[in-house]
Amino acid sequence: GGSSGTGVTVAAVLTGDPAAEVGISAGDVITSMSGTTLDSPSALTAALVTHHPGDKVQIGWTDTSGQSHTATVQLASGPPA
Repeated sequence: GGSSGTGVTVAAVLTGDPAAEVGISAGDVITSMSGTTLDSPSALTAALVTHHPGDKVQIGWTDTSGQSHTATVQLASGPPA
């Protein structure tokens, strides 16, 4: 913890998920999706509901060492509720 930036901390990434394929790891902080700045988990949820599995979106994130990254990922289906 201790980050003063905005974003949504990644709790876990499953092997083979699109996030894992671009290098997102647990502890990284998602800061944007498709040009929308994310400052809370609810902002991430709101951004995701406008997309569907299979859509390609640009994700911005900061890794645990403080490096910023961006990548285009294809959204996958989430786990069952």
